[in-house]
Amino acid sequence: MRNFIFLIFSVLICTGCSMNARQDTIPPVVYNGSFEPQLTYLNSLIEDDPENPEYYFQRAKVFFDIHKYSDALKDINQAISLESNEELYYELLARIYQKMGKTSLALNSAHRAESYKNDDPELFLLLSRLYWELKDLGKAQQYLAKAKQLAPMHSEVFLLQGVFDSAKGDTTAAVKSFKVALAQDPENAKPFQELAKIYLARNKEDSAMYYVLEGRSINPNNPFFTYFEGVVLESKGLKTSSLRAFRKAIQMDSTFYPAYYRLGVDAFNSGSYTEAQNYFAPLTDKSEFSLNSNLYIAEILEKTGQGAKAVSYYENVKSEDTTNVKAKEALTRLYKLYPPVVRAPKIDSSAIKPGVKAPLTDTVKSGVKAPKVETKKDTAKVKKPKPIVPQDTTRIKKNIPPIRKTDSINNIAPERKDSLK
Repeated sequence: MRNFIFLIFSVLICTGCSMNARQDTIPPVVYNGSFEPQLTYLNSLIEDDPENPEYYFQRAKVFFDIHKYSDALKDINQAISLESNEELYYELLARIYQKMGKTSLALNSAHRAESYKNDDPELFLLLSRLYWELKDLGKAQQYLAKAKQLAPMHSEVFLLQGVFDSAKGDTTAAVKSFKVALAQDPENAKPFQELAKIYLARNKEDSAMYYVLEGRSINPNNPFFTYFEGVVLESKGLKTSSLRAFRKAIQMDSTFYPAYYRLGVDAFNSGSYTEAQNYFAPLTDKSEFSLNSNLYIAEILEKTGQGAKAVSYYENVKSEDTTNVKAKEALTRLYKLYPPVVRAPKIDSSAIKPGVKAPLTDTVKSGVKAPKVETKKDTAKVKKPKPIVPQDTTRIKKNIPPIRKTDSINNIAPERKDSLK
């Protein structure tokens, strides 16, 4: 405790001497299996100097390490808003997006970092892995070559080379690359992950579990090892223990999507459709799981009598895989029950001149009435001409006086009677 207080005091003195100096590492706060002292210290720094982008950057790194990616994203965006020309900020932003499953956003951020600094092997390795996740092997290998040129013995270089070899089916070469990566950096837990995958695929569960336990001893906070322990247990038929491991992995990292998928599949197979849908829902926009997750949700909705809602999920599957037979057959079946609604497009009445008929649209031709276009009537008053009353020309010619109302038929002279005929 005395050493801890002394260390905090020393850091505060150094901070007071160079408050505006750049901090490339998180303040060296001692903690016993908890990140709370670091967060408490950084919170106090931000409270004292809320306009310093470095403090938000450092706190974002702490949140990133403890898998609180939403909090990390808020802090790194705040740092960027205060200082928009720092490549390290964009590199961390890319890593956060990658962990959140937003690979395209991660790639954009990584390229933004590259525009400021294009000689960083760590950044090139990140770009290589992002292109790999987007299934662009050519670009992935290009950036790996750049990283290898700058740091030929970097542990991550051999790690990624092993990943590419494994994808090509050459697991022997992959195992060699992973072991070289471990030789270069024994504290790198990622090669243990890849080795566990390979040995499980070879049906060597004991060897796979060995690498899981070794990796966990190096990085106990990594949810992969807890998750993969569940995968190995599942392969041995220990379902209850495997499900417990998957749930624990999610508790460790709420964005660890492989565990969601495993739990969703198990719930679906068990007939627990609501539970399954809840597990699949966060995966519908994640590239690695989106196709199957949308397909599972669509089937769940159909099974539970919600066919109309299932249509959009089948459409998502079809847009991602145009050859998917299950989605095509389902849409053909569902569109007969729930035909798509065709709506007439809105017409801008201001663009139509009075007296000019609007062109018929497809929906109008098919029997749907187009909206009426109201035109303004000419409200100006027009004077009506007075009617012309024809005059009796015979009376004028003979100079006969007009008949008065007081004249009776008996008092009228004979010549005037003739004029009345």
